[in-house]
Amino acid sequence: MKKISTLILSILTILFFWLLIGSFFTLKESNDSSSKLQCVSYAPFSKDESPLTFSDGVVISEELVRSDLALLAKYTTCIRTYSTLGLEIVPKIARENGLKMYMGAWVSSDKIITKKEINKLISLAKENEDVVKAVIVGNEVLLRGDTSENQLVSYIKQVKEALPNTKVTYADVWEFWVKHPKIKEVTDFVTIHILPYWEDDPMNIEKSIGHLADVRGEVEAILGDKNILIGETGWPSEGRMREDALPSKINQAIFIREFVKLADANGWSYNIIEAFDQPWKRVSEGAVGGFWGLFDKDRGDKGVLSAEVSNFSNYKVLMFGSIALVLLFSLLLKNREISRKNLMLFYIFNTLFAILFTLSLEQYSVSVRDIWEFSWAALVLCVHIFIYYLTLAYISEDRAAYVVGVRDILSQKTRGVDASLMLLFYTSFILVAIVNLSLAFDGRYRNFEVYIFAISIISFLFLYRKAYTKLLFGKFEKAVFAIILLSSITIFINETYLNIFSNVWVLISLGYAYMLYIGSKKISYSELKKVAFYTVLFLGLFWALKYEFLRNSTLILECANSSSSSLCHIRDALGLYIYLGYFGFTALIFTLVGYFTNDKMVLFIALMVSIGAIVLGNTPLGAIASLAALYMLIEVDS
Repeated sequence: MKKISTLILSILTILFFWLLIGSFFTLKESNDSSSKLQCVSYAPFSKDESPLTFSDGVVISEELVRSDLALLAKYTTCIRTYSTLGLEIVPKIARENGLKMYMGAWVSSDKIITKKEINKLISLAKENEDVVKAVIVGNEVLLRGDTSENQLVSYIKQVKEALPNTKVTYADVWEFWVKHPKIKEVTDFVTIHILPYWEDDPMNIEKSIGHLADVRGEVEAILGDKNILIGETGWPSEGRMREDALPSKINQAIFIREFVKLADANGWSYNIIEAFDQPWKRVSEGAVGGFWGLFDKDRGDKGVLSAEVSNFSNYKVLMFGSIALVLLFSLLLKNREISRKNLMLFYIFNTLFAILFTLSLEQYSVSVRDIWEFSWAALVLCVHIFIYYLTLAYISEDRAAYVVGVRDILSQKTRGVDASLMLLFYTSFILVAIVNLSLAFDGRYRNFEVYIFAISIISFLFLYRKAYTKLLFGKFEKAVFAIILLSSITIFINETYLNIFSNVWVLISLGYAYMLYIGSKKISYSELKKVAFYTVLFLGLFWALKYEFLRNSTLILECANSSSSSLCHIRDALGLYIYLGYFGFTALIFTLVGYFTNDKMVLFIALMVSIGAIVLGNTPLGAIASLAALYMLIEVDS
């Protein structure tokens, strides 16, 4: 009877939790949305399409554009586009739906493509003067460093001369208008992007609208021009937190509703980013890049403008998933005597882990972008479902976890449940080290996997609570302790104390660091000084390469104006090598060669290349290779 009562209590707790965050904590329906939006950004791609994957130029579906613009015409009077090549049918269909356009040409470092874009912009604008409100020559070109100010001015003048009856502007983040006031002199009006989430100093949802108003006022005062179009503003509905700026469905709706009211009250011109969620943007911007739409990728209304909004609109599915996990693992209690204390522990852990595991599934469904990330998520979930199971098994059997040496396990001297638990601990702290390195060196677009790893750290701290002093680790574990500790400090500094998800992740990491520290107390840091020296040396070399060569602003502008120099060719080739992820794969290859040859020099090269991969952006593969190379180097020296 006690078991049944506990099971019912678990289910009731889960029901309460999901109903609370899915149904109770919602943004209520608004009655303020009576007029149409002024303008929204429109990219004519379905959920499975990307402008980056058309090998013979962009080819869009006329049927898709027709259905999209018919839908958008109900909510807005205008669309903004960013490119012309392949989008020739858009003005005609916009006219049919009574929509105006801010028509954009994509300006890049590729002068040939840019020339085609501008020529097409001119011809389309001439043919569709009744539809085109203004043309936008380039989008965030100065931000990306794709061309110089003088070259951009030349492009704008070319378009103005060809289109004397059409207004011409350029669009960029507001700071770049302040840095380049010369652009104002050749445009008919100023188009600024104000995205509080993406600011260098991110704004939370409470401060975002006030910040936007202040920025617009500041730009108006500095440039002495009231003729300003807010060319992009909005808020993401999913993705990682930046400081205290949290993407969520509710926050997106709050931002858009409050902004539209403020803009209408002040008579501001604006364009909302964007019409539809664009999954292809997640490749370059992380999960958050794909969730700025008023409508989802399937063209479903997200309720941003007026409907009731929940951060977990699928909470019923998640609730039943949590209940299913609780029921499944409750089978461990079948035909088993258990004390009242352990039954209560079983209830707490089973309920908590079921909720955390389901939240993890939801998080990965949003953040996973490709087969590699899917494989990572599958691995992490598999590891943690076993940890979940073993933790409940230890509790239900009222047994303590005994510490066994991993080397005894690998040599098959020790087997059994305790050996399995220790292998899971090793797997988990290595996974944490990989995530930590990724977040520390390339964390801008990476999510914090707090839900799933909370399961493992809670489990290990609980199961080994009476055996910390019996943990006997070696030099590799000492090195990983240092890596996790230093990277955790870096993450905390980068994200600041305002980021709740970052803070929780750092606590999880430090939990692992604590256990590794306790178990490796007898290992002196002096035993790692050679590896530490080379690690710092390689970090310094690649840091210099990254910021003094690849990201050197002077060299970037020189190469944008004239790419004929050998330095520019080297920079472009290295940039492509990194972009394609080859640096990370090279690190893995050297590590594998080092494993099979057991050659110390090859392993040092593997460590060097893997650190290069970490610093230069191929971070996950570099982290995997570096930990493997580090382990083998330590073993060779032992």
